Amino acid sequence: MLHYRLHRDPKSSHQQIATLVRRLKRSPILDVGAAQGFLGQMLQGSSVSIDAVEPNAYWAERARPFYRQVFAATIEDANLPDKVYRVIVCADVLEHTVDPVAVVQQLQRVATDDALYVISLPNVAHLAIRLLLLFGRFPRMERGILDRTHLHFYTLDTARDMLASAGLEVIRARPTGVPLDELWPSGEGGLPYSLLMRLQHLALLVAPRLFGFQWVLVARKQR
Repeated sequence: MLHYRLHRDPKSSHQQIATLVRRLKRSPILDVGAAQGFLGQMLQGSSVSIDAVEPNAYWAERARPFYRQVFAATIEDANLPDKVYRVIVCADVLEHTVDPVAVVQQLQRVATDDALYVISLPNVAHLAIRLLLLFGRFPRMERGILDRTHLHFYTLDTARDMLASAGLEVIRARPTGVPLDELWPSGEGGLPYSLLMRLQHLALLVAPRLFGFQWVLVARKQR
């Protein structure tokens, strides 16, 4: 039942988002689509107050110990308070929704006017997807960029356009690497694995649009 696992790579979306939230020092936080509560776990011991929305009842119960409050409902059905949250986190969530623009607009109801939105989205322009398309393939997979439950696919530019349609402007964008700990779990800790990780980090610096697996975006209300 546990579809997701926590990634340790500092360039992964899990680690980037947790680091961002700590540095922002804003509270309270709403973690939308919290799954098993990774963000709550990573922020244990910090001074922030964090709530979660998670529609999967099993995952919501798993996440409950790590949050002040867990709403076991969809974002559309959760009974959330108005104008409370100073940070809204949507980690690997919007691509699964039927109407991501409507979801982001709804989230603005529960956010303060100066809230920041931390959003991660898969990058369909990744080199591997480009090569698949070159050979006429677009397979649906169990996880990753072509996860069969994804309803939308984004590049950096189309992600910015989608958020702009919802009334947000992107003020920061950083790529993540391919989750090597899932692709090669037996290699973790070894020298070849470490070298491959460093090579990937270099590739993200040189050509982020080509080698980025996801985009971690920070956005705010349009001014």
